[in-house]
Amino acid sequence: MKDIFEEIAKIYNIGKLIENPKKLLGGITNKVYYIKTTSGEYVVKILSKSDIDKFELSESIADTASNNNINALCAIKNENKYVTSINDYNIMLYPYYDGKVLLTKELTLNHIKLLANALAHLHKINVPNNFKVIKYKKNNFKKIYELSLKNNNICFSFFKENIDKLIKIYDDVYSSYLKLSNQKSYVHKDFNRKNVLWNNTDFKIIDWETATIDNPSIDFFNSLWFLSNDYQEDKAKVFLNEYLNIMTLKDDFNISVRASIIEECNWLAFSLKRALGLITNDEYEIKIGEESINSSLKEIINYYEKIDLILK
Repeated sequence: MKDIFEEIAKIYNIGKLIENPKKLLGGITNKVYYIKTTSGEYVVKILSKSDIDKFELSESIADTASNNNINALCAIKNENKYVTSINDYNIMLYPYYDGKVLLTKELTLNHIKLLANALAHLHKINVPNNFKVIKYKKNNFKKIYELSLKNNNICFSFFKENIDKLIKIYDDVYSSYLKLSNQKSYVHKDFNRKNVLWNNTDFKIIDWETATIDNPSIDFFNSLWFLSNDYQEDKAKVFLNEYLNIMTLKDDFNISVRASIIEECNWLAFSLKRALGLITNDEYEIKIGEESINSSLKEIINYYEKIDLILK
């Protein structure tokens, strides 16, 4: 494995490795490593997906954000591309940022305000008019449930117990999602505490791989939920006030607050399919799918049950 990192250092012209690469925590879908060379410190992301065009788009959005004074940690380009293919690996290289992920209880009201400000300014950047947003297809949770009945793995137990509740929630979510307006912004789509590195009050927003152009209401409500600790009132108010003083959302909140769970529902469907081995036979990815099911479904139920509180 060391050979690949030596090749990366050579291709990116960042000197020679001066210590062994270290695997970093995180990286649910990709593997992430820290390397130190004679020219500095870097982070290598080895991609598990092959949709290179998607990564090129998402990293270009991170660059756009950075160029608009938003604290984005951007991939280093090689031959004008963000993704480099080396020995059957697709990799991205980042400068190392000496920061840490804060626990939910460590996020102060000032932290929340800074993040709401960053998200609002991201959403305000003008986007290309010709970009066509493609709506998500509806997931068939009933079919996934039927397949899970043939699998005795305990990871599916909570899903099986709550399938009727999930289908009822998802029908409402998807129906609301289809009613959203055509308002378009650059969106991060995974803007939570785990994707922000802090160094005192300085910070960098990381993991832009899901970034795209889409309706900003979804990004707004997802970020509000996760950054306010499942809608803790004081943090939620700070986030709401700071964001809405900068950015205007066009959709009715009664619709968009429901539609916004679409991302978590899609993640649940993806995790279930991975755990069932429907989209991968990689043991590591199957295990990640298994470990994600319960937390994702609980998040969906918890959010949906608090919709009236959020609207209030």
